[in-house]
Amino acid sequence: MADPAPLPPRAQAARPVRAIGFGAGDYAFNLYWQTVSLYLLFFYTDRLGLTPDKAGIIMVAGAFADGLADLGIGLAADRWRMRYRQIVAWGAAPLAVLFILLFVQPALPGDSLFALVLTVHLAFRIVYALVNLPYAAWSTRVSRHATDRTLMSGSRMTFGALGAVTVAFAMPEQGEGYGGTALLLGLVATCVLAAVVWRVPEQLPVDRSQAAARTVRRDLRALSHNRAYLMLGAATLCVTMAGAIIGHSVLYYFTYILSAPMAGKQALAVMGVTGAVAVPLWTAVAMLIGARAGWLIAAGGGMLALASVALWPTVPGVVLSIIVMAVVQVAMSGFHLAAWAMLPMAVDYGERVSGFRVEATAFSLFMLVQKMGLGLAALLLGLAYAHWGYAGGTPDATARAAIYWLMIAGPLAAMAVGAAIMACSPRLGQASTNMSETPSA
Repeated sequence: MADPAPLPPRAQAARPVRAIGFGAGDYAFNLYWQTVSLYLLFFYTDRLGLTPDKAGIIMVAGAFADGLADLGIGLAADRWRMRYRQIVAWGAAPLAVLFILLFVQPALPGDSLFALVLTVHLAFRIVYALVNLPYAAWSTRVSRHATDRTLMSGSRMTFGALGAVTVAFAMPEQGEGYGGTALLLGLVATCVLAAVVWRVPEQLPVDRSQAAARTVRRDLRALSHNRAYLMLGAATLCVTMAGAIIGHSVLYYFTYILSAPMAGKQALAVMGVTGAVAVPLWTAVAMLIGARAGWLIAAGGGMLALASVALWPTVPGVVLSIIVMAVVQVAMSGFHLAAWAMLPMAVDYGERVSGFRVEATAFSLFMLVQKMGLGLAALLLGLAYAHWGYAGGTPDATARAAIYWLMIAGPLAAMAVGAAIMACSPRLGQASTNMSETPSA
């Protein structure tokens, strides 16, 4: 796995096939991520028999461990000459093994079961971060050509959406057979990552002049004065929580509100497909009117879809519910694309404000915020379900009402707050194509 000697940015020719092929790694990571995001909480409560509050605690603990590991790798990446490709190569197989162990059903009593599940979950999330963030940072070393970077971003989002579609079609309904499917997904993900490591080179950066002068305190101080970065992070926290609440709620909603568990699987599949189709559309919107405007349009569409359910005279049927979920997923794709498009611009904005450029640390903190949003959403859902009497199995009328309204009102409020923050944030111009060391993730 010898790396070629690094070339100056202007000396590098465009390599679109390499850039597009690199995006296949996001297919592998989304086989893991989408399974954990959409199915794991339901598996914990309805197959392992954990109470919703304990399941929520496990999810939020894992999210924080994941985010802190991201931060550690990000801080190191700004200072050390790390070979990201080798980290991905060594970590791919252990990550698959831990993913499979997530869906093992051990015959243990309550406290012992909780401790074991928490341990396995934390181990998976930490190793996931240790492999995923180097992959994201590796994207800065695949090519410095502007065309390649644009193709790489689109390829990564497209492959990620295809991963979500695969998970939605592959995972069984109602928590049965998850272990065997996890084994298959883990094998596929490992093979994909191995192919990316084998075929895509890593060009180490030439200029490391700022690395010796860096300190954690200086980086954090620079970011604390970057208003665009802080507001983008706050708005992203809101919409991440909105998306996580919806993602975790889908199986509960279709199983216990509409008494159509198979439709829940179909809804997740439709959401995956619409999310993939929406990526090029939101890319076009961002290029025409800007990522910030695209965010606000996505917020309007998502809130309108959720409000229509709240105002519907009865509980919407299966078809209408799937349509609403698909519209909301289109909005979530818009948020995701806008956030990652605006993040490099926010880094540029911070450099103009402070005169000091913070990249990998900024990206790792941003990913920490996202992981916090995912974990907090799962924790809040678990605590709310437990408070309203849901303990797995068939919920009573009070618990069903909680499942219904949490899925609607929670994301609606989070999207509204995120839109308000984004509307007050600084306007950012196009990111400079000369900022060759800005990671994309």
